[in-house]
Amino acid sequence: MARIKEFLQQHRPVVVLVGIILALTMIPIFEIVLVLGDSWQGIPPGFTNESFYQARVQAIVKGHPAGGEPYFFEHRDDPPLVIFGGIWLNAIPQLAGLSLNASLLINFILWSLLFTASAYWLFRELRTPPWLAVFGVTFLYLQGYEHIVRVVNLQTVYPFFFLFYVALLRFIREQNRKNTALLALATGATFYIYAYLWQAVVITLGILFVYAFLQRNWKLLKATLFSLSIGSAIGLPVPLYALWLSHASPYFWESAGRLGLVNTHLPMAEVVYSGGWVAVVVVFLSVLCVRSRTFREDKEFVLLGSFLAIGGLGLWIMQGSNLITGKLLETGQHLRLFIFNWLVFATISIGVFLWRRYTQISGRLRVFSVTMVAVLLAVNAYSLHSYFFIQLFPSNIDRAAWLTDELSAKPLAWLENEEKSPVVVWGEPNDSLTSNLPVFTKHYTLYVWAGMMELMPEDEIRERYLVSQYFNNPTAADLKSPMATRAYLGRHDAYHAAKTIERKIKICRILFFWDTNKDCGAPPTSQSLLGDAFFTDLGNRFQNDIKPNIKVYLKKYHVSYILKDKILDPHYEPEVLGARLVYSDDRYEIWRL
Repeated sequence: MARIKEFLQQHRPVVVLVGIILALTMIPIFEIVLVLGDSWQGIPPGFTNESFYQARVQAIVKGHPAGGEPYFFEHRDDPPLVIFGGIWLNAIPQLAGLSLNASLLINFILWSLLFTASAYWLFRELRTPPWLAVFGVTFLYLQGYEHIVRVVNLQTVYPFFFLFYVALLRFIREQNRKNTALLALATGATFYIYAYLWQAVVITLGILFVYAFLQRNWKLLKATLFSLSIGSAIGLPVPLYALWLSHASPYFWESAGRLGLVNTHLPMAEVVYSGGWVAVVVVFLSVLCVRSRTFREDKEFVLLGSFLAIGGLGLWIMQGSNLITGKLLETGQHLRLFIFNWLVFATISIGVFLWRRYTQISGRLRVFSVTMVAVLLAVNAYSLHSYFFIQLFPSNIDRAAWLTDELSAKPLAWLENEEKSPVVVWGEPNDSLTSNLPVFTKHYTLYVWAGMMELMPEDEIRERYLVSQYFNNPTAADLKSPMATRAYLGRHDAYHAAKTIERKIKICRILFFWDTNKDCGAPPTSQSLLGDAFFTDLGNRFQNDIKPNIKVYLKKYHVSYILKDKILDPHYEPEVLGARLVYSDDRYEIWRL
């Protein structure tokens, strides 16, 4: 007992930090009790879009090790479009025999603690005092809570993100075998965890290589090349898989388009809004270096400055990489999350360093330094405010939506118990119950929007959607509505193609602000880019092909049941298709075909 007490006293900051993080991980449970109480039926409520990733975890649990397509029965063993190592990591508790809810809780706690350990390690490597490191980690955790609570992305990504920066800092400080191996392993691991991360990591090490060359630091250069080579060799199967898939599948590029791929050399505005802060920090460090001989000769400043500049520029270059590659896949917003993480530990580490060297800074440079640190602190505070997870407070929760989710427990349990082998269930694609079906049962859906995010032909996506709309009897105008297009077009056609043109127009207006007669064009809509004929053809196909041959299409997609929400889908009439009512409660009906 005395040893435990002594340990707690010696490591009080760590103990307090772990206590804070564990308390924060209990918030979802607290909110379930407070908001739902006795109404909870075992369906974990959705905070963000967890079901999108949890369905992929369930595909592993169901015995499809490749991940494949979790929503559509016919594609359940297809190769995945994107490799997410977190899917396999999150599946481990269930594969070990735990229930879905127990696994969700264990994964959340475990990966939160790994987040804490890796982030705290990074702060301590940056020579941050323990209690300030506690504050920094807590700030980072709150900043990313929305993504940590969600399985796979970015729950399992963050620890590897921080681990890479720990390895990078230790490696720049000293290129011994241990640090070189750590950097190589951390680099290799990122390939399997997150596509955006491994690309940023490779760019970062490329910058480090150039830095070592310019400094004529041959030891650093050789060690960097070795770590990059070993790390890339470890991760090589991932880009090779993508390369193979792009040639082996005729649907690869159209599937990537549904994820949001746009062919453009014009970066997103995020390159300025969030990435611009990398430039601010690099300029800040450069001014300190140029204006202070003391800092130029200070090994700790050189280490800190080179580490932050190389790490930040790696993220920023990746964020705007389509400027060179011509391929933009929502890079701006995905790298923004990492850049604001980087900005937190950059601000704190610079602030700590300047505080310790305060007496060595001249008057004007001191004012400049204090001002810049204050600005960076304000930006971090603003980012936390802007991206703060408002559902941390029960008052911000949609109780009605949570209660509706709980009502789905009984029909889902009936389907799970009634059918011993996987079947296909037809439900309204926009209903949450349809999206949750592959998460809480062994079964599959006829169509749901998330299903389009895997490797599939475009024509099949649209066909499935039209079949699912049989009872809605859509016209061309209905299919043209924003709600409908979001359900079957994919992110390229529904969002990014039009937004890319809109960005070009905005830049044109900025460049020619002085010329009121300059015609930069008018921002298009997604619908106008596709043209009226596109929607007319879809409407005609539904009326002339899908509708009169509905039973043929239901057989084609192996549909066994129709799921009806009596409140949201009162117009559903399964009996006209010869279906038989086999389950009914106050909210839902299940009909067997």
